[in-house]
Amino acid sequence: MELIKGVGITKHFGGVKALSGVDFKVEQGTIVGLIGPNGAGKTTLFNIVAGAFPPTSGTVHFEGVDITGLPAYKICRRGVARTFQVTRPFGEMSCVENVAVGVVNHQPDASRAVWTQRAVECLRIVGLEGFESTEARHLNVVQKKKLEIARALATGPKLLMLDEVLGGLNSQEIQDAITFIRNLRDQLGLTILWIEHVMGAIMQATEKVIVLDQGRILMNGSPEEVVNDSRVIHAYLGD
Repeated sequence: MELIKGVGITKHFGGVKALSGVDFKVEQGTIVGLIGPNGAGKTTLFNIVAGAFPPTSGTVHFEGVDITGLPAYKICRRGVARTFQVTRPFGEMSCVENVAVGVVNHQPDASRAVWTQRAVECLRIVGLEGFESTEARHLNVVQKKKLEIARALATGPKLLMLDEVLGGLNSQEIQDAITFIRNLRDQLGLTILWIEHVMGAIMQATEKVIVLDQGRILMNGSPEEVVNDSRVIHAYLGD
């Protein structure tokens, strides 16, 4: 069953066409990779889906409902959450306070105790138990990425959009992250749309890959089909 679908998504920034007529869909319960060279439009697509800004034209449907142009907080409350490539936690706040911000958006009328309990649970899920009282500025790169995911989980998503969560990680950390992302799908029932440049991870973790190039869909298919496609090789490596 389709969880999210984009039809004809186009975005212009002045004279720059960041996206042109992009069609895509993500089936419920899948992990889908979104790849492409720098400047292909991947993050712009994420921003449109998450409500950071509206498309110039085109529509986004989530669970069959048109969410095009809704404010980000309303899209989030419907079950769409995202992380950011550059983590920006509230540095002077504790980890549990950082995550509680996401809980408040999901359950604005709940009590402070409920917010805290859910935040602690999300920290446990991502492996940050014991860091509840630690100020976010004291975390290392891997821990900040985990905190970013915990904040997204705190909003109660059905669709989790990950933006280059493997950047800056070593090979063992990447393998651990792949296992973790699979577990998010398998154990929490999440659907995942994942921007990533580490092709080995995309090959291991995804069922389908969407390739963007110069603001257009170049192709989509299985990881094996994508990495062996001459158009994809040309887009990444040139002639």
